[in-house]
Amino acid sequence: MKVTVRLVGLAEPFPGFERSSEVPVDFSGNSLGELIQHILSGAGPEVKDLFLSGEERISPDLVTLVNGITVSDSNRFHLRLNAGDRIELISSPG
Repeated sequence: MKVTVRLVGLAEPFPGFERSSEVPVDFSGNSLGELIQHILSGAGPEVKDLFLSGEERISPDLVTLVNGITVSDSNRFHLRLNAGDRIELISSPG
């Protein structure tokens, strides 16, 4: 599935996002959590901790927007995405 992802609030450029904070991403899943896991594949544990809190939980310090709408419920890891969605992941460490 192809979506557009924008990363905000990271101190250093993230692998795959070096040239732009917003890039198209093609991944095999269909949920927000699967997208985040795809983006994090190969990242170190310190970076993963910015995005995830446990196996299937998105960190409470990660603000997530899908098509401009904030998604904040506790089950957002399993939120279904659609092709063409625009996802913003905003790191705001507390």
